[in-house]
Amino acid sequence: MNRDCCFDLTADIWIGNNVVIGHGVTFITATHQIGPASRRAGKVEGSSITVEDGAWIGANVTVLPGITIAAGSIVAAGAVVTRSVPANTLVAGVPAKIVRTLLD
Repeated sequence: MNRDCCFDLTADIWIGNNVVIGHGVTFITATHQIGPASRRAGKVEGSSITVEDGAWIGANVTVLPGITIAAGSIVAAGAVVTRSVPANTLVAGVPAKIVRTLLD
């Protein structure tokens, strides 16, 4: 785990074995219900994040609530992870999309 990472601990964050986390990665576990027009950011809700064994998360990645980054996957630097990442895949972009499947 590198420096300048941010862990929002509204809900649990589970990190497996042999995971590499780059500089400036942000794990966000809080979201809000949509409120009325007078205040759209309503009640806070938490949803856990799981990073499974062997995953590599590049620098300055943002992981949103409720995400699982499955075993052996790579999240490219600067990606915003809005959907769970399947095992042994490389994702990149904003929002993160599958670039390719990785060999074992």
